[in-house]
Amino acid sequence: MTVELRAVEFLKQVEAGHVNCPILPTIAVEVARHYVMLCRELIMEDIRLAEFKGEPPSRQRCLYACETAEEARSWKQLVGLGSTVCELTCTGTIHRADASHLLADSEPLSVTRERARKYWRGEAGESPQWETLFVGDAQVTGFGL
Repeated sequence: MTVELRAVEFLKQVEAGHVNCPILPTIAVEVARHYVMLCRELIMEDIRLAEFKGEPPSRQRCLYACETAEEARSWKQLVGLGSTVCELTCTGTIHRADASHLLADSEPLSVTRERARKYWRGEAGESPQWETLFVGDAQVTGFGL
C-alpha cells in the first residue's frame, strides 16, 4: 500500500515514530532544497518589484535564454538531458544577470537580499554564470543546436 503525504506531514510522522524511513536524510535534503528555491524566488521577486520598479522581466514569468550557442550548451549540461537548444529571433525585453548571485543554500536574509540587488543590477560575481531573462515575442529559427 502506498500513501502519499505532504513533506512536512511526512517528517512529523517520522519524528513521532509512526514511519520508519531509512532514506530520511535524502528526503529531508530534497525538502530543504525545494524550500530554499521557493524562498529565493520570493525574495528575488520582492526585490525586483520594490527596488527595480518591476522593470526587469520576472524570473517567474520569463523565457530563460542565452546570448550564444556556447552559453546555451553550457546551461544544457546543468539543466539536464531532456533539454534542447534552439535558436530564437526575439523582440522584447531582456535582463542579463549573473546566476551565481542566486541563493543556493541558507544564509542570512541580509546577504540574500544584497545578492538579489546585485543580480537585478546585472553585476558580475567572482565566477559569473550569465543568464538572460526574456519577455516578448520569440520565433524559433533553429532547432537542436
